[in-house]
Parts: sequence; C-alpha cells; structure tokens
Amino acid sequence: MKLSAIALKNLKRNFSFYSLYLFSVSFVLMIYFCFTSFSMNQVIMEKISSDGRVETMCQTVAVFIMAFVIFYMFYSNNFFMRRRMRELGIYSLLGYRKSAMLGLLTFENIFICFGGMVLGILAGSVLHKGVIAGIVALLGITIDQAAIPLIYPAAVKSILSFVVVVLITLTLSNARLLQKSTLLDLVRLEKKTEKPIRVHFITAFIGLSCLLCGYGLALDMMRGRKSVWYTIGFSPIALLTMLLVVAGTIFFIYSFLPYACQKIRQKKSSLYRANTIIVVPKFMHRIRSNAKSLILLILLSAGTLAILGATVLSVWYPLEALERIIPSAMEFRITDDEEKQRSLDALDQAIGNEAYQSHETTLLKVTATSENLPVEYDISAEKGRIPGFECMSQSDYFSVMQLQGKELPFQELADDECILIKYRPDTEQADIGAKYTLTVAGNDVSTVTVRETSLQNALSFGNSVGTLVVSDTAYHALNQRSPEKIRVVSIDGENMRSNEQAYLALKEAIPENPYLVSAWQRQDELIRENSSTFLLICFATVIFLIATGSILYFQNISSVSYDKSDYEIMQRMGYNESMIKKSVRRQVQTYYIIPYVIGLLHSIFAITCYKSALMDDLLGKSSAVLVPVLFSIAVFSAIYAIYYQLTKHSCYKIALN
Repeated sequence: MKLSAIALKNLKRNFSFYSLYLFSVSFVLMIYFCFTSFSMNQVIMEKISSDGRVETMCQTVAVFIMAFVIFYMFYSNNFFMRRRMRELGIYSLLGYRKSAMLGLLTFENIFICFGGMVLGILAGSVLHKGVIAGIVALLGITIDQAAIPLIYPAAVKSILSFVVVVLITLTLSNARLLQKSTLLDLVRLEKKTEKPIRVHFITAFIGLSCLLCGYGLALDMMRGRKSVWYTIGFSPIALLTMLLVVAGTIFFIYSFLPYACQKIRQKKSSLYRANTIIVVPKFMHRIRSNAKSLILLILLSAGTLAILGATVLSVWYPLEALERIIPSAMEFRITDDEEKQRSLDALDQAIGNEAYQSHETTLLKVTATSENLPVEYDISAEKGRIPGFECMSQSDYFSVMQLQGKELPFQELADDECILIKYRPDTEQADIGAKYTLTVAGNDVSTVTVRETSLQNALSFGNSVGTLVVSDTAYHALNQRSPEKIRVVSIDGENMRSNEQAYLALKEAIPENPYLVSAWQRQDELIRENSSTFLLICFATVIFLIATGSILYFQNISSVSYDKSDYEIMQRMGYNESMIKKSVRRQVQTYYIIPYVIGLLHSIFAITCYKSALMDDLLGKSSAVLVPVLFSIAVFSAIYAIYYQLTKHSCYKIALN
C-alpha cells in the first residue's frame, strides 16, 4: 500500500482525534488569509490610511501572526509525534525504514495543512468581506464593494508559500527526531517516567515574594509623582517589575505549586478522598514536564489579556473622557459680533433655530499670587501663553451647566470664595483652602479662597484650562479693571452631540477659526484613528487565544491518553462512570485554572500600570479602567470556556472507552 494511502487511512480512522487540530489550523490560516487580504486591499487602505500608519501596523502584526502559526504547528506536530511513537515503533518492527516513516508523517502533514489551507482561504475570504463591511458601516465611508474581489490571488500565493515553508520545516524537524531515535526510544518515548521533583520552602517563598513585589511595584504607579516610577525612572522600574513577575511565575510553578501539593499529601485527611488522591499525585508526577508549558501559557494569557485590555482602554477611555474634553455639543471663540451672528445664522439655516440653544461666556484673563498655585495655572505656559487663570462668573457657569443638562455641582459662592476647575483629579485635595490674590495689569484686585475643587468644567479645554469660578461681585470687580477677555459661545441641544450637519454648517461659516470644537467631530476622529489599530490588535489577540486554548487541549488529551490504563484499573477498583468523570474533570480544571487565574492577575496589574503611566487621567474614577478590563476578561473567558468544554468531553471519551 502506498504511503499516501496509509496516511489518508490513518486520518480517516482517527478523524475525531485530528478534527480539532484541523479546525485549529483552518481557523489560524483563516485569520492569516483575512489579514493578508486586508493588507493588500488598496481600496480600503486609501480610505483609512493617509500616513502609512496602518500599513506599518499590518507589517508588524503579520510578523506576530506568522511567528505564532509556526510555533503552533510545531507544538502540534510534536504532540502528534509523541502520540505516534509507539505506532512508528511497530512500523519499524515490520520492516519500514525511517525514510518511509518520515514520508508517512509528511503525507499526513500535507493532508492536514492543505486541507486547513483550503478551508482557511474560503472562510478567510468571507471574513474579509465581513470586516470590510463592518469598517464601512463603522466609519461611514463610501467604497466600491464590487472593486474588491472575493479572493485575492496574491494572498493565495502568500499563504501557499508560507504553508510550503512550514511543511518543509516540519519535515526537517521530524527527520531529525527520527534520526536520533532508536527502536527502543520509539516504543518507550510515550511512556517515559518523570523524575521526582525536589521541593524547597525557600524557592517557593521566593517565587511568591517576587510576584507580590512585582504587583506592588505596579500598584505603586498609582501614587503618581510620589511613586518610585518617577523618582527612579520609568524604564528601570518597568524592567524590574517585568523581571520580578517572570521570575515569580517560574518559581511559583516549579516550587510553590509542588510545595502546596506536598503539604496536601502530608495532610492525610485532605489527601485520602476519592478525587484528591488521584489528582494531586498525578499533578506532582507530571509537573516537571508540564511546568514549561504552564509558564508559557501563563505568560501568553497575561500578554494576550494585557494587549487586548490596553487596546480597548486606549479606544474606550478617550470616548468616555469626551464629555469632559468637550462638555458642550459645539463651542468656539469669537472676536466680534459679526462672526457670532454669521455662525448662528448658518446653524439656523442648517437645522433650525429651535433645535439648539446657545450661550456666550466672557472669560477674564488674570494673573495671581499665592503660596500654593495649582498646576492648571501654568499649563498655558506650556503652549507659549502667559500663565494665569480664566475667571468665569458664577452666573455664566450655572447657565452653561443648565444648557448642557447637568446638575449644579456647588451652591452660591461668597464674594471671597472660588471654585477651582481641575484638569486632573486632585485626590489629596491639596488646593482646597488655598488663597489667590487676583491681579490685573499688576494691580491687586481681590483675594479669594478655594472653597472646593471640581472636575465639572463648563468649557472645553481647548478654550480654557485654568478656569476659576468666582462670584458675580468678584467678577464685576475684575471686569472694571479692563482685563484681557475671551468670548466663548457654547451650543447644545437634544441630539446635538451627534449632529454632523450642524458641525459642517458651523465649520463652513467660520473656516479659519482654530478654536471651533465639536463633540461629533472629535468622536468621529477618534473612531477613524483607532478603528484600524483596534482591528489589527483583535487579529493578533484571536491568534493568541487560539494558541492558549489549543495548547491546553493537546496537553490534557496527552495526559489522559497516557493514563488510560490507570482509569481501567480505577474501574476494576469500583469507580463508576460518574466518579471517573469527576476525576478527569478535576485534572482538566487544574491545568486550565492555573494559567487563567495567574495570567488574569498579571494582566490586571499590567493594565492598571499602563493606565496610570501612559494615559492622562481626566475622569478620576476607577470605573474608567473597569469596563475595558471586564470586556477583555469576558472575551478571553468565553473562548477559554469553549476550549475547556471541548477538552473535558474529549478526555471523557478517552478515559471511558
């Protein structure tokens, strides 16, 4: 019989075993083909990339995808080689040469890889069309869908070349393994015993301590400028944190887990139970060979969740902060009454004068002296302006807040009181009680005390950052000294924050005004800038999630397959089907829970550190991180749960058949 016929017969006979491998390869190649087609789609690239940033990201993500595909197929190939060693030993006893066995393995890989490639191309083409349709709908762009082919020939050539290279590499790897394996190795490799692992309390303690220290350094970032990240430097502390977490993970798996299992074994009341007496010794028996896989899965899970969470946070947070950045639907500075009237007339013609309300606010630019001036006082100096406050009357502040449909955050002010509008949250309340002597043209006018601070800014940061709300009496006293004035018009109304027509009309009326801001325009800009990045990161995230789930699947299938004779003995001892299933389930849960929980902890601390270090905190609430983290955990957990169910039922079949 020809080797190709034998290989095909083997695949048919063990299709249930190879089906997930084929599905995983197809899914991975589907993502690869969809991504390749997307990067070659000049029609969509011309619409979403004007500076080459998307093309650069495509090239970067392509490297990660190709690296994963190679890694995944090598891992899967090694798994199947271990499963086939006994069978190959029988072939050797029957007179098959190693070259014939290598040919048999190569044919099997060819059938699986090319079958997965065909399915991947078909599914990837459909997925590519769906992705393009989603981008078109999300960004509101217009493209000729007929100009986009279902299958890109260049993408087919790319995936074909890549699969051929992978197959050649796998063949060389199998040839090397067969070449150095003797007949005894082929028969006994699958049943090699594990060397007992020696557990030491010191290394277990070091592992747990490293993890806690790494987490502590990550949380220390939340102290702001008082943290060691600022006093020592971001780069060295970031490197130290990463080393502590990685070292802690290694020691935790190699020492702490076996130490905990050893303590359970020493406690007879906990060990001598129907499932514990099976699960704990088996886990300790295989911890040496599985430790590297567990460490890899933990770091892979943590990296996947951290990347996804940071990406979601980077997209979601600016949209959430938009309410503070641009509190009114639209806003602009005016220099004369003619410009104001021209703008409002344009709005009337575009949407009607009953669709919106407007309010003009006059800010007074003043300087101040104090022993405790806030950071907002000097922010304007960073942009080349004179440091100072923009004083806003209490009446104007209340009017604009009512225009925006918001509740008033404070009560009436006394003549010597003020409200400081903070740019960033003031968790220590260091500015409350500060006294500011307000001056105009070098002359002291009045002294006010900060009664409280607030994040409820009435005007956008583009028009005012160092806003000081004072009483009407104090405002008029400052106004009589003829300070520099900034006139700002705020426009709001029902559904005005999503009114594209209103913004376009206003933009056409005052095209040269650099201070025109719009909530709709900014939101549209954020979506356009981040949608392609988010899409590419999702590609990479899905790939890594598949890697994690597939490795766990094959690892558990391998462990249960090796222990099949043990389950037969358990049946003879009186274990019924329910008890055996429970024992199998506990073993599977052990290998799934460890990477999930530890990877989850790593990623949460990483996202918290990322938020504190690299994102400007404008909202001042912990829930700003909660939504992206929960979204990332939900996506990861859903895929993780699917793989867990598949693994559990596959292991049931092996153990009970």
